[in-house]
Parts: sequence; structure tokens; C-alpha cells
Amino acid sequence: ILIRMKRMKTLIKNILLAVPVILSASCSDWLEEDPKTFISPSSFYQTVEDFDGALKGLYPQGQNLNLTEVFADYNDKPESAEQVGDIWANNPGYGFYAFRNAWSGPYSTIKNANMILESIEDKDFTAETKNRIIGEAKCLRAWSYFTLVQFFGDVPLRDKVVTSDADVAIDRTPQADIYQFIFDDILDAEQKLPEEAQDMGRVNKWVVKAIMARIYLTSAGFPMNQKENYAKAKEKALEVINSGQYSLMPTFDKVFKTERYTAETIWAQLFSAPDSYSGMHNESSPIGSQTALYLPTDAFIASFDKGDMRKEWGIKPEYVNAKGNKVIARTYYNKYINEEYLEQELPASNTNILTWQTQLIRLAEMYLIAAEAENEINGPAGAYQYINAIRKRARVDQNDPTNVPDLSGLSQDQFREAVLLERQHELYEEGFAWYDLKRTQTFDKVQKARGSRLNVPIGAYNNTWLIPDTEILNNNIPQNPDYR
Repeated sequence: ILIRMKRMKTLIKNILLAVPVILSASCSDWLEEDPKTFISPSSFYQTVEDFDGALKGLYPQGQNLNLTEVFADYNDKPESAEQVGDIWANNPGYGFYAFRNAWSGPYSTIKNANMILESIEDKDFTAETKNRIIGEAKCLRAWSYFTLVQFFGDVPLRDKVVTSDADVAIDRTPQADIYQFIFDDILDAEQKLPEEAQDMGRVNKWVVKAIMARIYLTSAGFPMNQKENYAKAKEKALEVINSGQYSLMPTFDKVFKTERYTAETIWAQLFSAPDSYSGMHNESSPIGSQTALYLPTDAFIASFDKGDMRKEWGIKPEYVNAKGNKVIARTYYNKYINEEYLEQELPASNTNILTWQTQLIRLAEMYLIAAEAENEINGPAGAYQYINAIRKRARVDQNDPTNVPDLSGLSQDQFREAVLLERQHELYEEGFAWYDLKRTQTFDKVQKARGSRLNVPIGAYNNTWLIPDTEILNNNIPQNPDYR
């Protein structure tokens, strides 16, 4: 019996590393039984409370900063040399935890969303309740596939609950079909979700519209190049901007260092002690033997205009506490730094207890999407209003127009570069960098910024990350061809 249990545990572990599934009839080999049916999804969730509990289990949705921000051309080499340092130097390995997490996390959400969607079909709930549950599950499934397709390109499409061994190892689906599936899901979610979420941190109709704006903008760039989606991106961004549901915080610093949503927050990842914490303080603060992962380059610091709060408040040269001790001796990002930890000089083991929210989508992004899309459609004339709203808010002295001056008189190409730089200035440490480099095909900025410090030069392979080793070994999924 013990041998059988060990064999069963090992095989289940191998399968779950690839994608979580319901145990299937293959268990008969281990238990010497011959089950004739599989467990039906409808057996798991019966009440509205069951479904709400399952939906809450689809959160939180992380940012994968070890892939997105570490690779940013504006970020200096991480102090840690373990894995993230190799990613920064363009020398990744397919066994890196960042790739495994970027794959397994979304597929776990997809698996559970599929369970919810199949379970809800025969339930005698009100139409409003069923629509809300379906809309939330489809939104998060679409968001998960959107993450996967950007990172890995062609990926297996799982739109149903796994019910047999044959469903575990499936081929990769072309990314054009993945995008179509995403659009189908997110459009249905937009129709079904209410304007008010069940709880803070969960999605609603406005979150869906904001996600749609991001997806449309992304799909207008590489590799889909669906240029008609610039107009759709602008339309959805403006729906959110003009909804009256959100407003820009009066100053940049008020967006951060809070556990609750602000007026600008559309969707954020929330943390609740003692069950969950944010690691952003530790990952941003180069203190003693503690290693920071996200650190600004000198060139990035120099790229800000005079009087820009996003630099003056958001990037600090050092930290000297009230005792006169220089706790941090080099430049660092301040968005998620808790000064109380620095004043107390707490060891790293005691500072990984941050419960401040991390931004997933906020209103400033919608302004920048509207600006970029309008410029691509019609040129910069109608786009200045959106980018300058963000620049004005960034002024240390908002009554001084020489602080982060309004943009004007740019060509379409110049505005395109300006809005991408504005995204970096506004959204650093929020998980956009690698995605923007890919969709705009500007990975050469990383080559120019790092030069010989890259272990491997920038190439076509940088348009996707490595398929994790667990997928290749367990499910016979081929590696992305440019890496081979």
C-alpha cells in the first residue's frame, strides 16, 4: 500500500506541475479499481456561496515582475545573482521559477474558471446571479490567457475541465486563435458583469473595459499587428475615463502606499495579514545584505523633466533615518518602500510583511492608452490632452508650467517615442516594461542600455520566454523555436 501511495503521489505531483487537473481514470492502475465515470464539475459547487468562494479563489492575479520589470531597459542589474540576474543579462534557463510561475499560475486560474463555468450551467439561479458568476470567471480566464500568450506565444487552449489522460498533454494552439478566444471571453464578460464588484479587489464591468483597452492596444502591435484595434483601445479607455467612476489622484504620491483602493484604482492586488503579504518593500530596497531586484539606472533618472514628482518622490538617492544612519546607500524606487521599516532598521526577515496594494490597472494607464492610440490613428493633435493630463499631475509644483511642461509641436514619430517614455516614467515597477518592449519591437533599447553586460545579445527569441521544463518533460510541449 505504501509503495502504491508513493507512486500515486509522485505521478500526481508531475501532472500538477504542468497543469492542475481532476484525477482521472488512470488512478485505476494504482488502486486496482476500474472507475467508469469521472467526477462531474456540477458536484463541486451547489449554492451561490459555493460559487462566490470559488471565484475568490481565482485571485490574486500577480504581476510577474521578475520577467517584466527586471528586463526593463531602465532597470539596473539586480543585486541578487540568482536567476533574476540571469534574466536581466538575457541568459535565462527553462527551469527558472519565474517561468514556471508565469505558466502554472494562469493555468491554475483557467482550470478553476473552467470548473466554475461548467458547474454553473445547470444551476437554478437568477439570470443576474448567473451572469455575474459567468462574467467574472470569463474575465479572469481571459486575463490569464492574455498573460500566457504574451509571454509564451502559442499555448495549449484549455476551455473545458480535464476529464481524461488524453486531455492532459495537448498541442499548443496558434496565438491568433488564443487572442480570438480572449476576445470572445472578455466581450461576454463585459455584457454580463455588473458595474459594482462583489468585493474590493474583484473585477466588475469597468475593470473589464480597462482590460479590453489594454488588450486592444497590445493586439494592435507586434505580433498580431491588428491596427484597427487602436480605435477600439481608445474607445474603451475613454469609456473608463469618462465614466465618472474614477479620477486621477491630485498628486502622484497619493496613488501608492495604501491598503485600500484610491479614486484612481481600477483593479489592484490586495493583501491581508496574516494570510498574504507583498514582497515589494524587500524587492525595492537595497539594504545591507538584503538584495533589491528593481533598481533604476542613471540614464533613467536623468530622463525625467525638471520638477517631476515621479522622480523627486518616486526615486530616492539614499535613505538616512532619524538616528543618522544611512540605511540605503544607493538610488532606489520609493513606490513601495515603508519608511517605518527603515527607521526601525528591521532585518529583511521582518520587513516582508507589507500589506499595501499593488496596482494592476489604474486610471493613468487609460489616459496613456488614449494618447498612444489617438496618435496612431490621427497623429498627435488630439492626443496631447491625454498625455498632458498625466504630465500636469506629475508636477512637483502644479502651478509652475516649467515643471514637466506640456508637450506640443511633435511629429507622429516623436509623439510615439514620447508616450512610451511617459509610460516608463508613470508606470515603472508596475509590470509593463517587457510587454511594451515586445508590442513596439523596441528590445534594441535593452541592447543599447546593457551592451556587453548581456550574456547573450538581444534576438528574435526575446519575443517570448522559455516554455518551462516541467511542461516540456511532462506534456511533450516543444520549446519556443527561436530558443532551440
